[in-house]
Amino acid sequence: MVMQSCVCIASDVKDSRKKNKTELLESLMSCIKSLNDTYKEDLLVDFDIRNGDELIGVVKSFKKSYEIAVTMKSILQKSNITLYIGLGLGELETSNPTIHTMNGSAILNAFDARDRFLKEKHPDSKHWILDEKESSLFFYGKGYPYQALNALHFAIQEKKEKRSDKQNEVISLVKKKPDATYEQIGKELGYKSAKSTVSYLLSRAQFHIVNEMEKGLTDLLRNLQTERRKGGQNDA
Repeated sequence: MVMQSCVCIASDVKDSRKKNKTELLESLMSCIKSLNDTYKEDLLVDFDIRNGDELIGVVKSFKKSYEIAVTMKSILQKSNITLYIGLGLGELETSNPTIHTMNGSAILNAFDARDRFLKEKHPDSKHWILDEKESSLFFYGKGYPYQALNALHFAIQEKKEKRSDKQNEVISLVKKKPDATYEQIGKELGYKSAKSTVSYLLSRAQFHIVNEMEKGLTDLLRNLQTERRKGGQNDA
Protein backbone atom coordinates (compact mmCIF):
# COMPACT_ATOMS: atom_id res chain seq x y z
CA MET A 1 0.00 0.00 0.00
CA VAL A 2 1.39 3.42 -1.02
CA MET A 3 1.45 5.94 1.83
CA GLN A 4 1.68 9.71 1.36
CA SER A 5 2.65 12.33 3.91
CA CYS A 6 -0.22 14.76 4.52
CA VAL A 7 -2.53 16.51 6.99
CA CYS A 8 -6.14 15.48 7.50
CA ILE A 9 -8.47 18.26 8.63
CA ALA A 10 -11.49 16.97 10.54
CA SER A 11 -13.94 19.56 11.82
CA ASP A 12 -17.24 19.34 13.66
CA VAL A 13 -19.80 22.11 14.19
CA LYS A 14 -20.20 23.24 17.78
CA ASP A 15 -23.76 23.02 19.14
CA SER A 16 -25.05 21.83 15.77
CA ARG A 17 -28.30 20.57 17.31
CA LYS A 18 -29.27 24.16 18.13
CA LYS A 19 -28.98 25.27 14.49
CA ASN A 20 -31.46 25.15 11.64
CA LYS A 21 -30.47 22.01 9.71
CA THR A 22 -31.29 23.41 6.27
CA GLU A 23 -29.38 26.65 6.85
CA LEU A 24 -26.45 24.76 8.38
CA LEU A 25 -26.21 22.40 5.42
CA GLU A 26 -26.33 25.31 2.97
CA SER A 27 -23.49 27.05 4.81
CA LEU A 28 -21.39 23.89 4.93
CA MET A 29 -21.99 23.15 1.24
CA SER A 30 -20.96 26.68 0.33
CA CYS A 31 -17.82 26.33 2.46
CA ILE A 32 -16.68 23.04 0.91
CA LYS A 33 -17.27 24.39 -2.61
CA SER A 34 -15.11 27.42 -1.81
CA LEU A 35 -12.35 25.29 -0.24
CA ASN A 36 -12.35 22.68 -3.01
CA ASP A 37 -12.29 25.33 -5.74
CA THR A 38 -9.65 27.53 -4.13
CA TYR A 39 -7.32 24.74 -2.99
CA LYS A 40 -7.96 22.18 -5.73
CA GLU A 41 -4.25 21.56 -6.38
CA ASP A 42 -3.47 21.21 -2.65
CA LEU A 43 -5.95 18.45 -1.78
CA LEU A 44 -5.46 14.69 -1.74
CA VAL A 45 -9.09 14.19 -0.69
CA ASP A 46 -11.65 16.90 -1.42
CA PHE A 47 -13.60 18.33 1.49
CA ASP A 48 -17.00 16.79 2.01
CA ILE A 49 -19.72 16.65 4.64
CA ARG A 50 -20.20 13.67 6.95
CA ASN A 51 -23.10 13.08 9.34
CA GLY A 52 -24.61 16.46 8.52
CA ASP A 53 -22.24 18.57 10.64
CA GLU A 54 -18.67 17.46 9.92
CA LEU A 55 -16.29 18.83 7.28
CA ILE A 56 -13.41 16.54 6.39
CA GLY A 57 -10.62 16.68 3.80
CA VAL A 58 -6.95 15.84 3.31
CA VAL A 59 -4.20 18.31 2.37
CA LYS A 60 -0.93 17.36 0.65
CA SER A 61 1.19 20.00 2.34
CA PHE A 62 1.70 20.38 6.09
CA LYS A 63 2.40 24.08 5.48
CA LYS A 64 -0.81 24.69 3.51
CA SER A 65 -3.00 22.92 6.05
CA TYR A 66 -2.86 25.84 8.48
CA GLU A 67 -4.03 28.34 5.86
CA ILE A 68 -6.86 26.06 4.78
CA ALA A 69 -8.05 25.47 8.35
CA VAL A 70 -8.04 29.21 9.08
CA THR A 71 -9.92 29.88 5.83
CA MET A 72 -12.54 27.28 6.76
CA LYS A 73 -12.99 28.88 10.15
CA SER A 74 -13.28 32.38 8.64
CA ILE A 75 -15.84 31.36 6.01
CA LEU A 76 -18.16 29.72 8.53
CA GLN A 77 -17.70 32.43 11.13
CA LYS A 78 -19.63 34.74 8.78
CA SER A 79 -22.64 32.42 9.26
CA ASN A 80 -22.12 32.33 13.06
CA ILE A 81 -20.87 28.75 12.83
CA THR A 82 -18.00 27.72 15.08
CA LEU A 83 -15.99 24.52 14.86
CA TYR A 84 -13.83 21.97 16.57
CA ILE A 85 -10.95 21.62 14.07
CA GLY A 86 -8.48 18.75 14.34
CA LEU A 87 -5.36 18.74 12.17
CA GLY A 88 -3.80 15.30 12.00
CA LEU A 89 -0.18 15.09 10.84
CA GLY A 90 0.78 11.75 9.34
CA GLU A 91 0.14 9.62 6.27
CA LEU A 92 -2.69 8.57 3.98
CA GLU A 93 -3.20 5.33 2.10
CA THR A 94 -3.60 6.59 -1.47
CA SER A 95 -5.82 3.98 -3.18
CA ASN A 96 -8.61 6.29 -4.47
CA PRO A 97 -9.65 7.48 -1.00
CA THR A 98 -12.78 9.43 -0.10
CA ILE A 99 -13.70 10.81 3.33
CA HIS A 100 -15.73 7.62 3.86
CA THR A 101 -13.03 5.11 2.81
CA MET A 102 -9.69 6.78 3.61
CA ASN A 103 -7.26 5.34 6.11
CA GLY A 104 -3.86 6.15 7.59
CA SER A 105 -2.23 7.82 10.57
CA ALA A 106 -3.16 11.36 9.44
CA ILE A 107 -6.86 10.47 9.59
CA LEU A 108 -6.60 8.80 13.00
CA ASN A 109 -4.62 11.73 14.36
CA ALA A 110 -7.13 14.29 13.03
CA PHE A 111 -10.04 12.60 14.75
CA ASP A 112 -7.99 12.24 17.92
CA ALA A 113 -7.16 15.97 17.77
CA ARG A 114 -10.80 16.90 17.30
CA ASP A 115 -12.60 14.40 19.52
CA ARG A 116 -10.20 13.28 22.23
CA PHE A 117 -8.27 16.52 22.68
CA LEU A 118 -10.82 19.26 21.89
CA LYS A 119 -14.31 17.85 22.42
CA GLU A 120 -13.38 15.74 25.44
CA LYS A 121 -11.16 18.54 26.85
CA HIS A 122 -7.97 16.50 27.19
CA PRO A 123 -5.47 18.07 29.66
CA ASP A 124 -2.96 18.58 26.81
CA SER A 125 -5.37 20.89 24.96
CA LYS A 126 -7.09 22.90 27.70
CA HIS A 127 -4.25 25.45 27.90
CA TRP A 128 -4.63 26.35 24.23
CA ILE A 129 -8.36 27.17 24.16
CA LEU A 130 -8.98 30.90 24.51
CA ASP A 131 -12.78 30.93 24.24
CA GLU A 132 -15.09 27.91 24.14
CA LYS A 133 -17.64 29.95 22.17
CA GLU A 134 -15.19 30.44 19.29
CA SER A 135 -13.72 27.88 16.90
CA SER A 136 -11.00 25.69 18.44
CA LEU A 137 -8.04 24.27 16.51
CA PHE A 138 -5.60 21.56 17.60
CA PHE A 139 -2.62 19.91 15.88
CA TYR A 140 -1.78 16.30 16.69
CA GLY A 141 0.59 13.70 15.36
CA LYS A 142 2.41 10.87 17.08
CA GLY A 143 6.15 11.44 16.78
CA TYR A 144 5.72 15.14 15.97
CA PRO A 145 6.29 18.12 18.33
CA TYR A 146 2.59 18.92 18.11
CA GLN A 147 2.48 20.96 21.31
CA ALA A 148 5.02 23.40 19.84
CA LEU A 149 2.59 23.95 16.96
CA ASN A 150 -0.34 24.42 19.35
CA ALA A 151 1.60 26.83 21.56
CA LEU A 152 2.54 28.99 18.57
CA HIS A 153 -1.01 28.94 17.23
CA PHE A 154 -2.31 29.96 20.68
CA ALA A 155 0.07 32.93 20.78
CA ILE A 156 -1.10 34.02 17.33
CA GLN A 157 -4.78 33.72 18.24
CA GLU A 158 -4.28 35.58 21.50
CA LYS A 159 -2.97 38.60 19.61
CA LYS A 160 -5.65 38.41 16.90
CA GLU A 161 -8.53 38.27 19.37
CA LYS A 162 -7.39 41.50 21.04
CA ARG A 163 -7.80 43.44 17.79
CA SER A 164 -10.49 46.11 17.51
CA ASP A 165 -13.02 46.36 14.68
CA LYS A 166 -11.09 49.29 13.20
CA GLN A 167 -7.85 47.33 13.28
CA ASN A 168 -9.50 44.35 11.59
CA GLU A 169 -11.00 46.63 8.95
CA VAL A 170 -7.58 48.05 8.06
CA ILE A 171 -5.94 44.61 8.07
CA SER A 172 -8.64 43.22 5.80
CA LEU A 173 -8.08 45.99 3.25
CA VAL A 174 -4.27 45.73 3.45
CA LYS A 175 -4.52 42.01 2.69
CA LYS A 176 -7.05 42.59 -0.08
CA LYS A 177 -4.88 45.27 -1.69
CA PRO A 178 -1.26 44.33 -0.92
CA ASP A 179 0.16 46.80 -3.48
CA ALA A 180 -1.69 49.81 -2.07
CA THR A 181 0.16 52.34 0.09
CA TYR A 182 -0.91 53.20 3.62
CA GLU A 183 -1.97 56.59 2.27
CA GLN A 184 -4.28 54.94 -0.28
CA ILE A 185 -5.69 52.51 2.29
CA GLY A 186 -6.38 55.31 4.76
CA LYS A 187 -8.08 57.53 2.20
CA GLU A 188 -10.32 54.66 1.08
CA LEU A 189 -11.39 54.22 4.70
CA GLY A 190 -12.03 57.93 5.09
CA TYR A 191 -9.24 58.83 7.52
CA LYS A 192 -8.04 62.46 7.54
CA SER A 193 -4.47 61.58 8.49
CA ALA A 194 -4.54 58.55 6.22
CA LYS A 195 -0.96 57.23 6.31
CA SER A 196 -0.30 57.81 10.02
CA THR A 197 -3.68 56.38 11.10
CA VAL A 198 -3.21 53.17 9.12
CA SER A 199 0.35 52.81 10.42
CA TYR A 200 -0.84 53.34 14.00
CA LEU A 201 -3.71 50.82 13.71
CA LEU A 202 -1.45 48.16 12.20
CA SER A 203 1.12 48.72 14.92
CA ARG A 204 -1.48 48.45 17.69
CA ALA A 205 -2.78 45.25 16.08
CA GLN A 206 0.79 43.86 15.98
CA PHE A 207 0.11 43.11 12.32
CA HIS A 208 3.70 42.56 11.23
CA ILE A 209 4.57 40.56 14.36
CA VAL A 210 1.61 38.22 13.81
CA ASN A 211 2.57 37.81 10.15
CA GLU A 212 6.06 36.72 11.20
CA MET A 213 4.63 34.35 13.82
CA GLU A 214 2.36 32.76 11.20
CA LYS A 215 5.33 32.47 8.85
CA GLY A 216 7.22 30.74 11.66
CA LEU A 217 4.36 28.30 12.18
CA THR A 218 4.04 27.42 8.50
CA ASP A 219 7.83 27.15 8.13
CA LEU A 220 7.88 24.72 11.06
CA LEU A 221 5.11 22.66 9.45
CA ARG A 222 7.01 22.57 6.16
CA ASN A 223 10.24 21.52 7.87
CA LEU A 224 8.50 18.75 9.83
CA GLN A 225 7.16 17.26 6.61
CA THR A 226 10.54 17.59 4.86
CA GLU A 227 12.42 15.92 7.71
CA ARG A 228 9.86 13.11 7.97
CA ARG A 229 10.19 12.41 4.24
CA LYS A 230 13.99 12.38 4.49
CA GLY A 231 13.89 9.99 7.41
CA GLY A 232 11.32 7.72 5.78
CA GLN A 233 9.69 7.27 9.18
CA ASN A 234 6.37 5.53 9.66
CA ASP A 235 3.73 7.46 11.63
CA ALA A 236 1.66 4.45 12.59
